[in-house]
Amino acid sequence: MCVRISAFPAFCLILVLALCLTAQSQNKRKIVVPGQRAIVVDERLSALRTLPDVKAPLKQRLRRGRAVGILGWGKGKTGQQFLRVAVTRNTRGWIMDEAVVKSGNVTDAERLVKLIQETTDDFVKARLGRLCADEFRATKLAPHCLLTLGETAERVAERLAREAKRRVGDEESDAGLTKRDYLLNFAGLDRYNRIGITFDHSAALDQIVYDGAVYREILKRYPRSVESSEAGSRLKRLQSLTATVR
Repeated sequence: MCVRISAFPAFCLILVLALCLTAQSQNKRKIVVPGQRAIVVDERLSALRTLPDVKAPLKQRLRRGRAVGILGWGKGKTGQQFLRVAVTRNTRGWIMDEAVVKSGNVTDAERLVKLIQETTDDFVKARLGRLCADEFRATKLAPHCLLTLGETAERVAERLAREAKRRVGDEESDAGLTKRDYLLNFAGLDRYNRIGITFDHSAALDQIVYDGAVYREILKRYPRSVESSEAGSRLKRLQSLTATVR
């Protein structure tokens, strides 16, 4: 005797199984780290070690922007302050306190601002500015960090514009692509794009310029901050440079 299963219930069963597998996959990708949230900001000190000592075996080097969970505190043999942190559910270790900032902690926010000011590398400055704005958004330092990020992005755009002109030249294509298309696909923009900094093309200057995104963010999130006036002026100037291509 044959038992027939209707196509519709079978389809529903397959759909439910697919949704369950998708949910499981998403849960696997979402890593929950125990402990108080902190962010690595100084790669010079971000060695994860087996013990609270600068000579202890190295487990791994944590990259700037990596989130960790603080599980405890300790001191090295010569007095350095260390944190016991969770990097993943199964990975634990010790890292120097100065390598991280604790989210929402005003003292750490001030320390991060000082680190940003001392940094001469524009990419690092931009990355730290973004981290500062995201991790301390409820503090008065957030719009300050955003403004610093915008100023850095404008300076970077000037340098990248010169590099792109040398590499791209006056490229045009039979497929209808313009010089703007080639400039905004310049490889030098990639690492900045990855941290959320994007650029535009100024027809007036015939070069890459910053698109002013963080200035709009300041005006939207912190309209009453002292930085909003400067952000508005800078955004207006950038918009005048790109107005002909909008």
